Amino acid sequence: MKVRLVFGTTNSQPVGMNDHGIEDVYQQAYKPFLRAAYNHPEIPVTLHYSGHLLQWLDKNHSEFTDVLSEMGQRRQAELLGGAFYDPVLALIPRPDRLGQIERMTTHLRKRFGRRPRGAWITEQVWEPSLPSLLKTSGIDYTFLSDDQFAAGGLPGQALRTPCLTEDEGKTVIVFPLARSLCSEVATSTPEDLIERLRSYRTSDGEQLLSFIFSGERFAEHLGSGERALEWIRRFLDLLVANNEWIEVVTPWKHLRRTAPRRRGYFPPTSYRDLMKWCGADFAEDSDSAGNGYRGAGFFRRFLTHYPESNLMYAKMQYTHILVNQLRGDKYRKQLAREELWKGQCHNAYWHGKPGGIYQNQLRKHVYSCLIEAERVTREKGIFIPSVLSIDFDMDGLPEYLYQGHDINAYVHSVGGLLFELDYLPAPWNYVDTFGRYPEVYHDNDGGAAAQSFDTYLRRAFVDHFYAPRCNAESRGSEVGALFEAMFQVTDLDRDHNVLEMKTEVEENGRRFTLNKRYRFRSSEVQVDYAVTNDAPDVLEGSFVTEVNLGFLSDDSEALGLEILAQDSDAPAGAQADGTSSHKHGREARGVEDVAARAVSFHDRINNTLITLDLSLPARVQIDSLQTAGRCVPQQESQYQGTAIASRWPIQLATGESWTVSVTLRVAAS
Repeated sequence: MKVRLVFGTTNSQPVGMNDHGIEDVYQQAYKPFLRAAYNHPEIPVTLHYSGHLLQWLDKNHSEFTDVLSEMGQRRQAELLGGAFYDPVLALIPRPDRLGQIERMTTHLRKRFGRRPRGAWITEQVWEPSLPSLLKTSGIDYTFLSDDQFAAGGLPGQALRTPCLTEDEGKTVIVFPLARSLCSEVATSTPEDLIERLRSYRTSDGEQLLSFIFSGERFAEHLGSGERALEWIRRFLDLLVANNEWIEVVTPWKHLRRTAPRRRGYFPPTSYRDLMKWCGADFAEDSDSAGNGYRGAGFFRRFLTHYPESNLMYAKMQYTHILVNQLRGDKYRKQLAREELWKGQCHNAYWHGKPGGIYQNQLRKHVYSCLIEAERVTREKGIFIPSVLSIDFDMDGLPEYLYQGHDINAYVHSVGGLLFELDYLPAPWNYVDTFGRYPEVYHDNDGGAAAQSFDTYLRRAFVDHFYAPRCNAESRGSEVGALFEAMFQVTDLDRDHNVLEMKTEVEENGRRFTLNKRYRFRSSEVQVDYAVTNDAPDVLEGSFVTEVNLGFLSDDSEALGLEILAQDSDAPAGAQADGTSSHKHGREARGVEDVAARAVSFHDRINNTLITLDLSLPARVQIDSLQTAGRCVPQQESQYQGTAIASRWPIQLATGESWTVSVTLRVAAS
């Protein structure tokens, strides 16, 4: 009996990826595949390109999309739809799911003359509510991996047969993808793959194999367009040579011949590698048919594993609300919605390959799109700056959102820290950084490697109090873990955009109160600190406030640093009044313990100046935040931000208070 084969590729690039990077993949993967397929008109192919990638191809290689159009007209290529900017459908609001799928359907119909009947599910992230969504969007079929079929109780022969699945009485057809075959593309020889296909040939009836793999695999494993072209040509030649037992079909052609009758339901799952990232367990002896999945993985776990992912997700959800509140101006709403949809591209929200959330530029682009969408929603002459109190990040606690003409500044109840600072003219979130987290590929020996991971969110005005040093090399032990302390709001003056909050610390005989007063202005955030000793003994130690700033890079071409330093003859910790000072220009990395009154960064990417002013001179240390994530081959670490720690010595008698003001200012340079 014949083996029927649905054969093709899925292709996408993150929104925010630079043109050079996409061009490399185009030359090494996309172009060779289409060139070889075009020259084999007897072999039908099933192809998916994200909407963003199609836009890039139309702009930079219109000859490529012209060939796609010709292949579609001669019924050789069946193009799959999906969500235009490649979001994980389960993460975005339902109106945006419908809108992005319709946007993709409209684009394919206008550019290639036919509307898609099938859709590709981004990263195959499935939730049981998707069938009704797809059917409402005019989609008849989609694909899930055979692991997901096995997780849905459809093993054995069911892994070679499409099935129906349903939600709210609406059904779609799901094709099982042969995961093990897809994983061997470009790593096995074409001859070996044909032999693998032969092993599926039985006398029990026709076997249907869905063989749709990532088009980027050729660039990843073969490294050159010539080698990719040779591999694809050999494989296609072998398909033709073995056509007596291999029949290549498109999904819609197969469905017109054979309508599935079996029904199945799939739990929230994705393909095997992604499920492992988010905690799923597979038996060591799990087979190529998908048997051995033990469950426990769920894509939304990334939102709890990475706090930065949850904050981006919360920003996206909040921006969705703002965009959908727009009334009366269709052009503005369409523009804002387009930016919102760009900001929903999935790559920056989770680890993924190659790096995902670890890639600084992808996070920055998501925030830029979401901030721009928010800026468009604000009508000039009507918008009034204000402070809102809402549960922004869905943790059951109120957050405090200042929304101004030039900046947004969001304050969290935990730690009283500033977790978002948007400069709308750029648009840029200047506290978007990323922490160091344990990953499955890290060597964890329980020693220094484990200690290098972060225990708190790397944002702005993260506070620490250290007991006196034990020796010259020690900073001293931290008291009270202020970065995770719960702050109570004592005053919210909406008329003057002032937020005051406090927390009380009692630990090892020390008892003190930390007050933080946020003052929000047009382009700056001022924090007035007050530390009060509530214990009968003297409170002695060091108070440190940490500001982590998110730039694209700390290379000298991208970022400049200037320190307004206290004169070297003046005593450390002296009052600012009457103290002589001078400026130091230097690289924005590795500044060790200098006396300073102000620190300024020149962001040359956005032509902005970010200044940290201190009312009292402090000992300042500046470090680059680096992470060790799997992003780019041969790249051991990635820049994620710049940390500025300002330290003051404190010695307070009972009932005595110490105060300092720190101002973070953003302006055009």
